Amino acid sequence: MSPISPPVKAVLEARQDATRTKIDIALLGQNLDNQQETGDLINQMVQQAGELQKQLSSGHIDVRV
Repeated sequence: MSPISPPVKAVLEARQDATRTKIDIALLGQNLDNQQETGDLINQMVQQAGELQKQLSSGHIDVRV
């Protein structure tokens, strides 16, 4: 088998780097989506805690099933 010529090797490495970059970007996008979802859930919990505080201060709790 003959060794890979330098120009071909450079092209293959560039393609490999581009593929790694695409994968990294996709993973970063997924991480960002997960962080956004977590933030939304935390905001929802804070709102619910605020509603509970209001209900407690008014003397009743609205229990939802």
